[in-house]
Amino acid sequence: MSPAQPVGEPLPGMGELPAQAAASAPDGSERPFSVYLHVPYCRVRCGYCDFNTYTNLTMGQGASAEDFVGTLAGELRAARRAMDSAGLPVRAAQTVFVGGGTPTMLPAADLVSMLELVRECFGLAADAEVTTEANPDSVDEAGLAALAEGGFHPRLLRHAVGRAPRAEGPGAHP
Repeated sequence: MSPAQPVGEPLPGMGELPAQAAASAPDGSERPFSVYLHVPYCRVRCGYCDFNTYTNLTMGQGASAEDFVGTLAGELRAARRAMDSAGLPVRAAQTVFVGGGTPTMLPAADLVSMLELVRECFGLAADAEVTTEANPDSVDEAGLAALAEGGFHPRLLRHAVGRAPRAEGPGAHP
């Protein structure tokens, strides 16, 4: 027999949002709208990582890295429909963070396409901060340039990658 469920609000129905999604910030102001995109692919699975990640990039239709942008498009459009159904106003994203996993396991063009989907579904503030996680071994200057050209924050990209040492052999960062 399962233990008793925790006390709290029941889960909303399929395609619905919880009531607190429409709540104002504690001071009564409108909450900023931010988007997190999770890319679950990694070169290796780190023992300390608790995130949903996969080292197999070819897991089958809809779950493989090559299908990821198309699958994400459906998810973002469903999120937009749920927000519309809940009566939430359309607000441009103030921040977009692409995390994972290692998002830069995908081609830079895919990450830029993901940002375009955010623009399409929600809008993107003119001064939005757009960043991605990256491991030094999964990016190069051309990829960074493509990300910057596509709307990712170039200073933050260079800072994040420039700080991480490129390591080889045992103990190297995946």
